[in-house]
Amino acid sequence: MTAFKDLWVLLVEDDSYSQRLTQMMLKQFGVDRLDLAADGAAAIELFTEKRGHYDLIISDWNMPNVSGLDLLKHVRVSGTKARFLMLTSNAGKEFVLTARQHQVDAYIAKPFSAAQLHQKIAALFNIKAF
Repeated sequence: MTAFKDLWVLLVEDDSYSQRLTQMMLKQFGVDRLDLAADGAAAIELFTEKRGHYDLIISDWNMPNVSGLDLLKHVRVSGTKARFLMLTSNAGKEFVLTARQHQVDAYIAKPFSAAQLHQKIAALFNIKAF
């Protein structure tokens, strides 16, 4: 991967405002291939339908039906190489350790800025940050 435009991203966020805001940020970075899911269950359906071909999954932790942690577990069991960026308002050490135990690639506490999101994604894919 050499640029944000090369990434295929799945954004999973149950809060419609947060989803729109994050979607706008990703579009500003140049992400063209972006799928949206309102919860982990919908994300698993998309993930299965697309045969796990995402480069990056950005997911909220706390969601109805299937949590971001359960989605992360599903993704890791599938054997895909997709990177997983967890978003949450739970910034406590316990949550970070749990996410790491399940091989999360990066973690951002809410609220976050466009610059923070850009920097995290750039670091995951060795893309030059702005």
